[in-house]
Amino acid sequence: MYIYIEGDGLAWLSRYQLSADPTPRNAVGLALATLDSALNVVYLARPCQFNDFERTPCASEYWSNKLFSPEVIDAMNQALDSFSRQTHAQKINLIGYSGGAAVAALLAARRHDVESLRSVAGNLDYAYVNQINQVSAMPESLNAIDVANNISHIPQLHFVGTRDTVISKEVALRFKAKQSESNCNAIVDVDAGHQDGWLMQWPNLLQIPLPCGK
Repeated sequence: MYIYIEGDGLAWLSRYQLSADPTPRNAVGLALATLDSALNVVYLARPCQFNDFERTPCASEYWSNKLFSPEVIDAMNQALDSFSRQTHAQKINLIGYSGGAAVAALLAARRHDVESLRSVAGNLDYAYVNQINQVSAMPESLNAIDVANNISHIPQLHFVGTRDTVISKEVALRFKAKQSESNCNAIVDVDAGHQDGWLMQWPNLLQIPLPCGK
């Protein structure tokens, strides 16, 4: 089973103004999922995205300071458990776009059925990214880089956009450095920005063999 996890969506309108609805205007994670020809593909939006706020209120802290909080990861993990039971999947392959890559890595560290991990423009070290972009820290959130060594045995491909001005290649390099003794982590440069350039290339990128994988 291939699980695609969406990015942060429209979490902020500007550096200082929080959005009232984090639903992505350009759902890159969803678009990538539609291009995957695997037999069993699942798309997971992030908490509060695609939500009817009039019927189901959703606290804005879950797309701001609690973006990667333990309860968010718990909820995403429960969703994976549900899909695994429904499909009788023994192994799952995680693909996370942008902030969804952080969620994917944190999920991989909690589970024993993850066969592979792929990140696309992945925010694998939000503390570093927030520092570089001079935005506030998220003390109530977990950081993917803190579990990097715990998942060093899982085959991983981290796709970085050479034109990405939001998440630099340095983020993937820092994540890989935490797995210095592992041969299961590879970084792939792609001619893409943070949102643009991925869709046309995604079917070919999916064909790249996983390091130390089957």
